[in-house]
Formats: sequence, C-alpha cells, structure tokens
Amino acid sequence: MIANTEHKESKWEPVFEAKERQNFLIRVLEQLIAICATIVLWMFLLVTFYNKIYVETNASLEHVGEILLTFFILTIAVLGGWQFYNWFRFHNKGRRKEFKPQSLEEVGMLYGISLGNMERLQEIRNVAVVEFKNHRYYYCIDGQDPIEIGMLRKSN
Repeated sequence: MIANTEHKESKWEPVFEAKERQNFLIRVLEQLIAICATIVLWMFLLVTFYNKIYVETNASLEHVGEILLTFFILTIAVLGGWQFYNWFRFHNKGRRKEFKPQSLEEVGMLYGISLGNMERLQEIRNVAVVEFKNHRYYYCIDGQDPIEIGMLRKSN
C-alpha cells in the first residue's frame, strides 16, 4: 500500500488496478466477449484450413499434409536435439552464484537503516507503509515512530 501524505488529514489510499475500479458486470462482459471472439476466430481458422487442405485440393496441394507432418517432425527433432545439447553441456554445473548469508546489520547498511530499526521492521506483523515526507522516504508502522529509508534519500 502507498499513502498520499500531502495533507496530515488524508486517509490511507491504497493503489488499485484500473480493472478493479470497473463495474463487476463490465469486467464479466469483457471476459465473455473475449472468450467468444477467440472461439469464433479459432473456428474460422480451422474451417479455412480444412477448406484449403481437403475441399479445394488440386494437384499441387495433394501432399500438403505429408509436408506439414514432415516439418512438424523436423521441428520436434531440432528442438529436442537443442534441449539435449543444453542438458549435456550444462547439467550439474553451478552456473549461478549464491549470495553469502548476510547479517541484519549488513542488510540495514545497504538500505541506510540502523540495526535497531531493522529489528523493529522484522518484528512487525502489520504492513509497513512507505511514505514520502520532507524529501525523504519513511517506513510508517501504525502506532510507532517512522523509520527513514536512507538509501532513498534525495540529495539536495
């Protein structure tokens, strides 16, 4: 959640997706239209494909099915070979380096937050809301003092 803190009297204003602000009926209607349009277009594609392959067949199109099957098999063979090559080359190899475990103090230094405040952030069970006040960002926890996020401080 992000809050608008321009005025002290302002309430928390969560960020919403544009779709969530639309009427439920409109969202359902959009989904139904999308599904129906997809089905109609797929049916058109299949009927057209059937007509071109089987109904309007002439001497040059007699072996289209065999050609398509051959390309399909070749594609599967090439992709399968590429997958096998990658497996053979890269299996059982540590290609990604893991981060070493870091203390809470080191993580706090990264974000410009003291060790005590990092411990406070870990102990909360609520959401810490990020606010922007006086050209600085703060974690705000209900009923507690805000915690400044040092790494996000704007330089003057």
